[in-house]
Amino acid sequence: MSQNGKSISIGLSQFAAAVAAFSMVSAQAASAQDAGDFRRWAVSVNATQVFVDEEAADLTLGGGPVPGAEVSIDDVSSVTVDVGYFFTPNIAGNLFLGVPPTAEIDAAGSIAPLGTLAEVDFGPVILSAQYHFNGLGPVHPYLGLGVGRIVFLNKSDKALTGFDIEDSWAPAVQAGVRYDLNPAWMLNADVRYVPFSTDASGSLGGAPVRATLDIKPILANVGLAYRF
Repeated sequence: MSQNGKSISIGLSQFAAAVAAFSMVSAQAASAQDAGDFRRWAVSVNATQVFVDEEAADLTLGGGPVPGAEVSIDDVSSVTVDVGYFFTPNIAGNLFLGVPPTAEIDAAGSIAPLGTLAEVDFGPVILSAQYHFNGLGPVHPYLGLGVGRIVFLNKSDKALTGFDIEDSWAPAVQAGVRYDLNPAWMLNADVRYVPFSTDASGSLGGAPVRATLDIKPILANVGLAYRF
């Protein structure tokens, strides 16, 4: 009787161990399935405000420096789109671009009486790597680091003739947050800092004008994102 009881006890122990092992394997499989079953693409349409901080370094007229010469570029707004691909739930690649707004480049400082020097459409195309912080419920803060190409289009003369401005590369840093409305839709808000330098040129009364523009735009974005 004791031997049978011992056999039954050993059998129950083995059965319990088998159930525990099966449960552990099932949990691991489910976890692996969940990790692989997430929405990899995210597309966001944003309203964007560009805050511009600018400085005209080494502005020359006819080859000579112009003391106190500066330029002013107004803040502008635009519609932008960013497309993200999630390699993991935390790590994503992101492409950002938008409708190029028109900026007026105005004379400032000692050359302010010249008024508007030129107009140009511009826009950054930014490729970034992002890290998203999860585990905070529907709130997902994230940071991004990348590189942007600042593209200038439709260059128009005003006080300057023959106006030209060169495209430029720029580093791009980003901080943002997304808020889940449901598994597919999210609200998105972020700020990007994209400082760059570029060379501009033209003529004023037949005399050549050249300047290096140091521009430090901050792009503030608010949008709606769809993840699939």
